[in-house]
Amino acid sequence: MNHTVDQTHIRSINQRVILNSIYHTESISRAALSRLVHISKSAMTENIAALLNIGIIEEVGAGRAMPTGGRKPILLKFNKNYKYIVAIDLNYEEPIFVLANLGGERINHFTINITPATSFATRLELVKNAIATLTASGNLSNTDLAVIAISSPGIYLPESREFRANTQFTNWKIPELSQALEETFGTPVLIVNDVNAAAVGELNYGIGTGKRNLVYFSCGLGVGAGIIIDGALYEGSGKSAGEVANFLVHSPDGPVPLEKYIGLDALLQRVRDKAPAQTLHLVTKETGAVSFRKVTAAWQAGDPFIRACIDEIAGLTGTAISNIISLLNCDLVILGGEYHVFASQMLPIINSIVQEHAFSPVPVVASGLSRDSGIFGLFALSNEIIFNRLCGRSNGGNRM
Repeated sequence: MNHTVDQTHIRSINQRVILNSIYHTESISRAALSRLVHISKSAMTENIAALLNIGIIEEVGAGRAMPTGGRKPILLKFNKNYKYIVAIDLNYEEPIFVLANLGGERINHFTINITPATSFATRLELVKNAIATLTASGNLSNTDLAVIAISSPGIYLPESREFRANTQFTNWKIPELSQALEETFGTPVLIVNDVNAAAVGELNYGIGTGKRNLVYFSCGLGVGAGIIIDGALYEGSGKSAGEVANFLVHSPDGPVPLEKYIGLDALLQRVRDKAPAQTLHLVTKETGAVSFRKVTAAWQAGDPFIRACIDEIAGLTGTAISNIISLLNCDLVILGGEYHVFASQMLPIINSIVQEHAFSPVPVVASGLSRDSGIFGLFALSNEIIFNRLCGRSNGGNRM
């Protein structure tokens, strides 16, 4: 019995290695693949046959013949259109909806506007309609979807369906959203912390490519850090690693969470309470309300008060990042989130603090994928789950 279990486990591992290798190449022959992964010819033949039967890889014609002659080898290629992913990023004021194939190629994408006052029932219908619009645009049915992947602020524990987040995010009711989408579309739903998704996106597709240890520091609507250690996402025992919003900052009234000083709500409140008349005119004209979009426009116009606010935020952010670097000894820190737009002003201040105070200073750079970091992270995390599921079920199991 143990022998059977061991062989099944080894077969799954071999299939996963083979699938990974084919995924990362344009096309490859069986002989080249065997040399690359160091798997015996018999095991290679068996596992490739299983993956071809599933449909996740395909034979795509002949390659070049060997210099010594003989038949041209049949090439293998990853079938990027085997299934599709719907990726949803709820981190911004306008959530992003994307339909992509398993190769990360976008078929359609758009945003929708959801105000803070929008009820959960309305949010749910908007999300359902958005997913239906995406699948229809690709002439797909629900069975063509491998996963609906959602990045959201907060911590979601799927086993208990427990969701923990700051009050401004709880109106998404992630457990109910996840269950409703699974029931409506008959598709697994993956929920990932938005900052963790962004960190994985930068690692696999962005400015963090090739790094083994990095931190994605998100600042804006929320404050958090996505941590990559040894090339893998680190979430901690309770999936709450990186909750740097709770870092404490000294104040005359005692310790205060970092987010209360540098978060987007704090910035907007400071503008409402302390901005001079000229600044208030810039950020309230037309609607009379202060918004991040108007604050950004005032910053771009060089408003002195807004720029002073960003200087102060950069100083506190730099202190937090310096502490993180000294703790983790990472290779790189990436600044993302809504405050990515202020990177040209913030990064010189942050890097100056890091160079002066971190034990082993490393560069702090702007996100390479900007607003799309989380979406690309969802692609990578979804593929990981899909590949593992396929390789675990391909021997005698049903197709996904």
